[in-house]
Amino acid sequence: MKTDQTISKQNIWSYLEEVIDPEIPVLNVVEMGIVRDVEFEGDQVVVKITPTYSGCPAMNAIEM
Repeated sequence: MKTDQTISKQNIWSYLEEVIDPEIPVLNVVEMGIVRDVEFEGDQVVVKITPTYSGCPAMNAIEM
């Protein structure tokens, strides 16, 4: 049986607030300003992120 769930941008932003910054574990990636936007491309969700500074070593961990 197939169920159809609608995921909104607000849902995605809420999920992202649960992603803790690996270098400052008292803040999430939304609070840090790392997440810039959430977009839908067809059935894919694209989360646009920007490091807080160039060469941020935590970006690989955050992307995962």
